[in-house]
Amino acid sequence: MNLAERNADLQLLNRLYLRCAADRGSVVFVNGPVGSGKTAMLSAFAERAVENGALFVSITASASEQHHRFGLADQLVTALRAAGMKADPFVAGDIGGPAPGDGALGTGPVPLGLLQRICRSVCEFAEQHSPLVLGIDDVHFADAASLEVLSYLVRRIDSSAVMIVMNECTGHDRELVTLHAETLHLPYCHGIRLTRLTVMGVAAQLRDRLGSAPSYHEVELWTRVSGGNPLLLHALIDDRTTDGTEPGEPEPGESYRYAVVRCLHRCPPDMLVAARALAVLGDAATKSLIGELVGGDGILVNGSLGALHAAGLLTATRFRHEQAQLAVLADVPAGELSEMHGRAAELLHEGGASAVAVARQLMAAHDSVRTPWRVEILREAAHEAMVSGEVAAAVGYLRHASGICTDPAQEAQVTAELADAQWHIDPAKATRHLDQLIRMVRFGLLTGPEALVPVKHLIWWGEFTRADDLLKRIENQQDHEPAPVTTGPGRAGVRLVRLALSFCAPDLARDPRDVTGDPLDAMAAGAGAGPLTALTFLNLSTDGGGDGEEVQGADQVLRATRAGSPLAATILALILLIQTDRLDDAVSWSDRLLEQRWIERVPMRRAMLETVRSAAALRRGEALEAGASARTVLQLVAPASWGVAVGLPLALAIRSGTELGAFDSVLSVLNVPVPAGMFDTPFALPYLQALGRYHLAVGRPHTALTHFRSCGDLMRKWRIDAPHLVDWRDDAAAALVAMGRVQEARSLMEEQLLRRNGSRVPDHFRDRAARSHGTRPPAAHTRPHRWEAPGLGSGPGSSLGGAGAQTTATVDHGGEESFPVLVELTEAERRVAALAASGCTNREIAGRLFITMSTVEQHLTKIYRKLRVRGRNDLPSALQVHGRPSCLPNGR
Repeated sequence: MNLAERNADLQLLNRLYLRCAADRGSVVFVNGPVGSGKTAMLSAFAERAVENGALFVSITASASEQHHRFGLADQLVTALRAAGMKADPFVAGDIGGPAPGDGALGTGPVPLGLLQRICRSVCEFAEQHSPLVLGIDDVHFADAASLEVLSYLVRRIDSSAVMIVMNECTGHDRELVTLHAETLHLPYCHGIRLTRLTVMGVAAQLRDRLGSAPSYHEVELWTRVSGGNPLLLHALIDDRTTDGTEPGEPEPGESYRYAVVRCLHRCPPDMLVAARALAVLGDAATKSLIGELVGGDGILVNGSLGALHAAGLLTATRFRHEQAQLAVLADVPAGELSEMHGRAAELLHEGGASAVAVARQLMAAHDSVRTPWRVEILREAAHEAMVSGEVAAAVGYLRHASGICTDPAQEAQVTAELADAQWHIDPAKATRHLDQLIRMVRFGLLTGPEALVPVKHLIWWGEFTRADDLLKRIENQQDHEPAPVTTGPGRAGVRLVRLALSFCAPDLARDPRDVTGDPLDAMAAGAGAGPLTALTFLNLSTDGGGDGEEVQGADQVLRATRAGSPLAATILALILLIQTDRLDDAVSWSDRLLEQRWIERVPMRRAMLETVRSAAALRRGEALEAGASARTVLQLVAPASWGVAVGLPLALAIRSGTELGAFDSVLSVLNVPVPAGMFDTPFALPYLQALGRYHLAVGRPHTALTHFRSCGDLMRKWRIDAPHLVDWRDDAAAALVAMGRVQEARSLMEEQLLRRNGSRVPDHFRDRAARSHGTRPPAAHTRPHRWEAPGLGSGPGSSLGGAGAQTTATVDHGGEESFPVLVELTEAERRVAALAASGCTNREIAGRLFITMSTVEQHLTKIYRKLRVRGRNDLPSALQVHGRPSCLPNGR
């Protein structure tokens, strides 16, 4: 071992050795923390002494022999006799007990005669083999009788050629207090105190072991992890070199963990106990808590922690590395460790510690104590973990709580919370609790907001009839509750779930004409979709029921999103941004949220946001970006766990792959099985449209037409056949053109134009939607016309041009002149281009389409580039809608 930072100490030892060689005895006490390199320095000095003619005799005390009378003294005499000493100062009875006729005792003070014989034997031997150097390692472990022998010997070697070097460990002052008191005042007795290595010392050690030192930053890391303790440092180096990698940052492994345990077992018992208590308490540790846990007084605990810090094991009340804490915990006997964790949980709970801190101790204790406070603490900790994004921890807390519940009602609540937490990781795993939860609701055990958990799960998996029956039971219970009673799930929560069921299962929805009163109830009764449905969901999920006139806008909801906020409101706000063509805002908000820890660490939360991001990117014409997000979604949550909602991420993957011409990647998505129940939900619409566009792009227009018409049949069946939802007629017309059935295509397009220009949104809903983002809506009859022709001229099977060729399609409307519409533009870009071509200013376009001025400018830049024009004056007049639209609010 390189001893660069011990040179001054070695020089002192060498000077004292020269004194010894001149028949002047000397004694050196080398004190230092455990692992500080005392033994290494003694070995280095011994080599030099032997080279200079000394006889070096080494002995080591052991903790296991500390209670053996004369153990170290006997070891010293034995070593000297092995080195050539003839005399044997011990006589019968000196060690094991009293001998007949001799004054030696097995206990009590060492007989003076024995002390004299040992001292005389050593000094006479030194005269024959001058100089004599005695090295005693770990002298603090010497038995009391041997310490008396050493004290007597030290006080009588001042004129002898004897040098004694004794290594002692910091923290053992009590064991050596008598020896120190009797010897340190002597002029030939000296002390050396070893300290931890500095950064420069660590660098020297690394250079000596590894051949070259890492960078200064890396050396600082080695110093921080090792604490400057040479034993720990070399263990870290062993871990780094055994794997054959180049020097770099330290990576604590088995050698490091073993070295930590070695250090602690060479420390006094109170230091080991304190270290174990610190490992058990972890981040919650304080000096007072450690004292309570070990049952020791504050002074003793402070001393132990100070010694551990001096040894480089701790920084304040924390281990320097997690691996050190784990090593200490693994060293504690299992039964004792469980008891310590249980006691720590009680102490933390009594002291008002956080629920998570207490719950971690309960989990580590593996106890089965059934007390109400334990269950409630675990539930509270699970809630905090869910808020912060530690869902796996939340599942663990709730699983443990479910095994120690004190009554059936509490067990029902915990089970519901457990199912909900597991859903956020993998919805498929949460189904194992579903039947039990349904029974709990029916038997009246599960009430409150948790009663809606099984309903939501049934909706997710497409079991709409069972969900409807269970929700009706909850609604009936709610209707019979007195108005002030709030034990149920809450009327707003029930209405929100009812709206979700109506959306996902249009066949179960009531006829809106049978509903009177609040317009939100009317929307919940129907199977509406689009901006109004998103706005309705947003209103219900943010203001407690939608009874007020005002609603929170999408921007307000997104700005207020924090850890623990209801993610449903955030997702709905993003959907509203997409449906009102604020696509850049939707993408930027999604990116910002995906960076949040409470979202980034939760698979379902991430998957939902990535789905929204993919939809926004696809709608603004960025198929590559949309495809990347769609793949991420399916990697985060397997398709089998998406339930009936699987149609949406699959549709995005298919659409993006089709638009990119990556048909091989699309095939792998097409092979993913989907549940039959999905085709009873609106999630089938984007899926069918995506299938149709894929088949049209690869030259199978007949198959494509079947998918498009299936989409139309469902929309008509559910009374949601609106162009702004899924423009299946545009797609079907493109398939018909590819098949040569132009007249049928023309008929479909005429019907589409009539629906697009004739559909009108109720004023009170339009006003609410406008207020949600601070603008006035346009009149419904002035909405710009959109012509989509997916697949035409953009892939295999195109009937109107070669692959990748820029093509146009035409339509004759109302006897007017046929006009070309360029298919290179996205849907959002066509809206902006149509208004710009008709003379609207950027501000007017922003107001008409509910988007920002910046978004308008970005769209126009892309439009000019795609159409190869310089500005709005060069835009083709064919982009204008039928009849010049007004750019004034409300069509004035």
